[in-house]
Formats: sequence, C-alpha cells, structure tokens
Amino acid sequence: MYYLTEIRVDDFEQGVLSAQGRFKVASPCSDPKQRRSAAVFEVVQGMERTDQRQALAGLKYLLKLAQLGKPFNQLVDKKAVHEAFEPFYCELTQRNETVWRYRRGDIRILFYYAVDKVVLLAHTLPKRTDKLSAKEKNIAKQAVLDFLEASRSEAGIQWVK
Repeated sequence: MYYLTEIRVDDFEQGVLSAQGRFKVASPCSDPKQRRSAAVFEVVQGMERTDQRQALAGLKYLLKLAQLGKPFNQLVDKKAVHEAFEPFYCELTQRNETVWRYRRGDIRILFYYAVDKVVLLAHTLPKRTDKLSAKEKNIAKQAVLDFLEASRSEAGIQWVK
C-alpha cells in the first residue's frame, strides 16, 4: 500500500482554507495514521536549522502558488521553477516524465505534476552547487516511479488525513 498526504496551507498558517481548483501538493507517508510521517517533513527535520527555515518558507510559498490552480512555471520566472533534469522514459506510462524544480534560496524542491491536479513532492534538499547529483536525480525519479506504480496497482493509493 502506498500512503500519501496532502500538504496544506493550514500546516503553516492556521485558519487558511484551501481554494477550489487548486493543485493538491502531496507527499508520501511512512505511517498510515500520521500525516507528520510525510517524507517532506522528515527530510526537512533532518536539515540544519537555517536550511529548515528556508525549506519551510519554500514549501509555504509553493502551497500558495498551488492555490492559484495554474502550473507553477506560469506563475514565477524560469529561474525559480523549471525542469530539474532531462525528462526520463517511464516503462509504466510509456512516455517521458518530467520532474520540476522550485528554488528558494539554497533549497530545491523537486516535484512532479500527476493526474487530477496532484503535485507530488519528489525530493527536498539543500543545494549549493549548480548540478544535481546522480543520487539526487535518482531519489526524485524513484519517488515518481513509486507513485505511478501505486496509482496503477490494485492496492492503489490511500490518502492519510
């Protein structure tokens, strides 16, 4: 079973309601009973304090963009959001899949546009060099592949509330 939770604006600002027609920003979870087991929260927890602040600010801004319901690259300049690396061929979908990158200071948030206006957070990392390493690319690719495989499996995806 693949567990997924929506990362919401109210995770950062209490009392803010989600907009209709928005993109739903999501992260895989390790525990089906705990939203806080979302991979993105666990990765951010493992960062240095200054990186944590930047990562949380970046996630918060990405969520605000998601509220507008348009692809992020239509809302900000190309330097902030663009393809993270060359699209890769996926046997499961029989097409090239693209992982995108959002930049906030030294933080890179890698994401994938899935069906039904879901944005899968594929990887979040502090980035201090120009190029992503092969390891970082593989983490993001694997996150996308795991999501796609789960979405097509009999067990499917279970949303953690």
